[in-house]
Amino acid sequence: MNASITDTQSNGREQRTRNRGRFILMALIMLFALPAIIAKVILVQDWYQSGVTNKGELIEPRLTYSDLEISIPSQVEHNWHLGFVLPEHCDTFCQRQLHILKQSHVALGKYQPRVSPVVLVTNSSDKAVDTSGLTTIEVNTELLNKVSTSEYLITDPLGQLVMKYPAINSENELQAQSKDLLSDLRKLLKLSRVG
Repeated sequence: MNASITDTQSNGREQRTRNRGRFILMALIMLFALPAIIAKVILVQDWYQSGVTNKGELIEPRLTYSDLEISIPSQVEHNWHLGFVLPEHCDTFCQRQLHILKQSHVALGKYQPRVSPVVLVTNSSDKAVDTSGLTTIEVNTELLNKVSTSEYLITDPLGQLVMKYPAINSENELQAQSKDLLSDLRKLLKLSRVG
């Protein structure tokens, strides 16, 4: 009789040990699998907002001045360009945007020698505008397929169009956009070894 009680107790202990082992195994599987399952659900449901810090719109696919057959004046050829695409009619607000372009260049501080403020003009751009202190680059209409008039544009020293900032029409938006432009350009200059 004692042997059967001992066998029963032994079987009970073995069963508890097996159950405990299964529980530990399931807990370990869940510990490692659960984060992957949660991540998959978050990505599939588009709940994740990427950590993009740039304010401008990246220009993709890769496009350069040479791809567009645009020649660059030699005095600004190996610099970063902070550009503005001049519209057909440059009104008072457009003049303000050109002023912001010049001021943004000054605000770059120690990075200023690496950047050239440029005005991108097409055949239909307003030729009566005072662009003193700015380099003018003649562009073709192919550029306007990627960048519209009255938009700011950043290009790297290799002539690649990097980022653009959409055309706006209010003073408040212009102030915010100029801060965004400077922030992005400073980050690019800090990270870049060219130019």
